[in-house]
Parts: sequence; C-alpha cells; structure tokens
Amino acid sequence: MSRAQVFTARIDWSDLDLLGHVNNIAFSRFFQAARVEYCGHIGMKVYQGMKTGPILAASRVQFTAQLFFPGNVRILTRIKKAGGTSIVLEHALFDDKGTMCAFAEDVVVRYDFEAKTKIPLGDEIRALIADYESACEGEFPDFPETK
Repeated sequence: MSRAQVFTARIDWSDLDLLGHVNNIAFSRFFQAARVEYCGHIGMKVYQGMKTGPILAASRVQFTAQLFFPGNVRILTRIKKAGGTSIVLEHALFDDKGTMCAFAEDVVVRYDFEAKTKIPLGDEIRALIADYESACEGEFPDFPETK
C-alpha cells in the first residue's frame, strides 16, 4: 500500500438512475472532484482564465459493486506515474460500508492554453507531488491493474 489523498462526497438523490442505484456518470463526477482536488494540491489548479493547467486526456472506470442512496463515498487518489508532460492518477471509490465500488485511472496533461501545446511537469510540480503524497493520510488499496 502507498499514501493517497482521501476525498469524500455525499451521494445525492439526483445521482440515481431508474433502478435506484447510483448512475455510472455520477461515479465519473466523483472521480472528477477528487482529481481536481488532487491537482490543486500539486500546483495544477483549475480556475477560469488560467493560462496553463491540467486537461483530462483519458479516463477509464471499472465498476466493482453497486452504490446506493443515501450515503457518502470515499475516494482514495494517488499518482501511478509522472511522465514528461502528464500524470496518471489512480482512484479507488468506497461506500459507507467500506466496499470498493469502482476504481479508475485518469491521464492528466499539463497544458498551455495560449500556445495550445503540452508543457513539461517540471521539477516544482514533481516536488509538490512528492510532498503532497507523503503528507496524505490515506492508504491506497491493492486492486487489479486497469487494462
């Protein structure tokens, strides 16, 4: 196990589908909220009018159990890999009972919106990643690799 950010969110009635469980798209919104929180801590904040920042290049979700209302979710997030211009984040989403209901992988690219090009992560962001993950209180679980 390794250190991970812990992010919690409430399941809302609007997250449900016709069958009464949490809709697939709600999982993506939970992972998005955790991703934005993580990126903010490592110097890749998201705000209107920014000149450089993160963009989501790819996202993959594996569902492992149904999720129901009411309740909360707990999402653990960590860096799987830091490349030249991108990071790969891993997420694990748990319900109130501690059941892992989904895991995901996101590829986030550091981007210059004016030049319309990818830019290097740089030493500063790599240092912020190391500092942030060492301070995180969550322990990331073992789960199957996403393919």
